[in-house]
Amino acid sequence: MKGWGRFIGMVFVGLLALPVYGAEYQGRSVDGRRLSAKVYSYETGGVFDAQVVFQRKWATLYFVNGSEQKVRLRRSRITNPAEIYGWSVGLLNIGGIFNVGIAKDSPNNLEPSGPRPFERMWRISLKDADLQ
Repeated sequence: MKGWGRFIGMVFVGLLALPVYGAEYQGRSVDGRRLSAKVYSYETGGVFDAQVVFQRKWATLYFVNGSEQKVRLRRSRITNPAEIYGWSVGLLNIGGIFNVGIAKDSPNNLEPSGPRPFERMWRISLKDADLQ
């Protein structure tokens, strides 16, 4: 039993040593910076002015009306600042562009039990001037 405890301790210490990558653009971290953006909601079809703060694989969208939305990013490495995709809480990303909706069963059998495919998907388009 003593050997297993040591093994688990070594694995835990090894996991702590793994690097934690934040959101980055052109090799530079953008974590913690408040950046101006246009965001597109696939649920409503609306385009909104917002400010975005990245934190690892998450982005918090701050809208001009004072509301905010937390979005899980598809990738933390930003290759095209005009096309950053993410999903708000409620969808589970299972790799690439595929995701699974997590919802309670509907009380009415005529309604779908989960969200529509792109219901909670967001596209973030950063303004280039903020990235310099």
